[in-house]
Amino acid sequence: MLFCSVLLTGCWDRREVNDIGFVIAMSIDKEGDGKYRLAVQVPLVSSLGGPSGEGGGTSGDKSFYVDSAVGKTIREAYGILQSRMSRLLYFAHYRVVILGEELARNGLSNPLDIVTRFPEHRLTSFVVITKGKGMDLLSAQPQFERFSGEALRELVKSVTIPVSMKDLAQMANHKGLDPFLPVFEPVQSHPKGKSKEVEAMGVAVFRKDKLIKILSRSDSVGLRWFQRYFNPFSMIVKLNSNEWINTEVLRGETKIRPVIKQGRVHYDIHLKSSIVITENMTTLNFDNENSIDLMEKRVSEEIENKIKIILEHSKATKSDPIGLGMVLARHHPKTWKTTYRDKWRDELPDITYTIHSKVQATNIGQTTNNIMKEDPRE
Repeated sequence: MLFCSVLLTGCWDRREVNDIGFVIAMSIDKEGDGKYRLAVQVPLVSSLGGPSGEGGGTSGDKSFYVDSAVGKTIREAYGILQSRMSRLLYFAHYRVVILGEELARNGLSNPLDIVTRFPEHRLTSFVVITKGKGMDLLSAQPQFERFSGEALRELVKSVTIPVSMKDLAQMANHKGLDPFLPVFEPVQSHPKGKSKEVEAMGVAVFRKDKLIKILSRSDSVGLRWFQRYFNPFSMIVKLNSNEWINTEVLRGETKIRPVIKQGRVHYDIHLKSSIVITENMTTLNFDNENSIDLMEKRVSEEIENKIKIILEHSKATKSDPIGLGMVLARHHPKTWKTTYRDKWRDELPDITYTIHSKVQATNIGQTTNNIMKEDPRE
């Protein structure tokens, strides 16, 4: 028994929960003098259980605390931040990293090195861009969630194209593919309200690791058809000057076939989509097969226009968020390696393409026409 007791040394390296500050989300910004600002969002334990909660102090009516520090490197900023924290910051549970626009335009390689280097940081955490300062988005106080970091995580999964830290690293290190990230902003949800919600505003497109342009929600729709997983989304289609149809695109499938003709790369793109009619602001009666055909044709044309926006943007900026270069490498590996790999950006403006879109309406709703409008057959 005495011999066994020597081996039972106990938890000598334990850390009590009361001594740890769990980071829910963090933001990184670039200051005017070239230094980095690291901000963290930490829950206030005493505020999570209601007004009668036990523990340390609070920060007004908020259930979280946001603090930041500035340093020449992210690690230095972290050290300054920790020097005034009574609890040890713990990063293994955060789910979102917010990057400021100025930081993204100067390049992501150096500031994100710390995230991928230390095991405590999660490569599965989502990465988003915000116009202005990331700390402003981190300080937003949405009403449905206790923390803006949690609201961001849910929105990234449901309404945008999710990009994790691992996805970002893979996109940045592949020839023939450039990164993109969802863009969020803090917005005033009510004219007289005090709280700010977080809202998805579009997609930020990069060339290598530098931000070159932010596309609006409407202009970035075409990027959805080229992802591994298709997230359903809503799309409004103009039938004529005064009539609109709102659709929910449930499924999307894309097949790309690159063909090399006389030294130029041509892409034959085939799209298949399944839609649901959610709003009919027209005089069309979907009891008529011709009306359904007309609606599907118009939606198909709108999808083709969205794809063209992304393709033309790629040609103009020499950026490839779709991954057209990777598609060419898979179909023509030898030609890609010997001819196009090292000069793909110079070839992008000269590519040509044709788009073939097929749309099928799987559900037109509970009625065949707008119940508040007169049936044109009567």
